[in-house]
Amino acid sequence: MLTLVQRRRWTAEFSRGGAMRLYRSLLAGLVTWHSRAQQRDALSRLDDHLLADIGITREAQMVECSKPFWCR
Repeated sequence: MLTLVQRRRWTAEFSRGGAMRLYRSLLAGLVTWHSRAQQRDALSRLDDHLLADIGITREAQMVECSKPFWCR
């Protein structure tokens, strides 16, 4: 017995919802990376008094600021 199965074209499915999800995901990643880079830049400019105020040592600051923007 032969059964016919209707297949969906993956390109049509991707072009509708998949492209928009991919775009949103990439945009969210870029926003996160930019924010992380700005926060590490601001952290790198804090003096010892401000670091002590927020409970971070100079060594912890150096470790955090040496990380690339894509690392948590």
